[in-house]
Amino acid sequence: MGTRVWGDNCSIRGRAVSHLEIPNYDLEVKIRSGRRMWVSVSTLVYENVRNHRRLIVHFAHDTTEEKKNNEVLRKVRDLSRQLASIPDLVGRPAPVSPLSEQEREILQMFSIGRNSTDIARKLGITLQTLRNHLHHINQKLHTHNRLEAVTHAIQRKLV
Repeated sequence: MGTRVWGDNCSIRGRAVSHLEIPNYDLEVKIRSGRRMWVSVSTLVYENVRNHRRLIVHFAHDTTEEKKNNEVLRKVRDLSRQLASIPDLVGRPAPVSPLSEQEREILQMFSIGRNSTDIARKLGITLQTLRNHLHHINQKLHTHNRLEAVTHAIQRKLV
């Protein structure tokens, strides 16, 4: 990206010289336009067997949107936990019947921010089957939607 990322005292350069592993890292950078962006940096060290010189190559991948999405997800999780900690003044009836292990797993995945497509893929089921599970969960918990079911499950410590 046209930015010098290390100098003579660079720890990455030192690790390359010492043949140590170089971990990937995230870095916020300012690009030529003045805009700031987040990049995930991976490093490749190439050693020329003929002259024994090392070439250090940094690969930078833009992760700005991912960082923003993770921050939004963190805020939603925090808000969900705050909502779950509010005492239910009306009181909810206990589940009519216990949740199955798969229903608990589905609620757990929704509670950490996974989307329907990811959950269905992970469980090896179709989206329609996942919707059927959600319908049964809502019936058992006396809830009306996914968010309410997750909040109720967190309150009751079901997930």
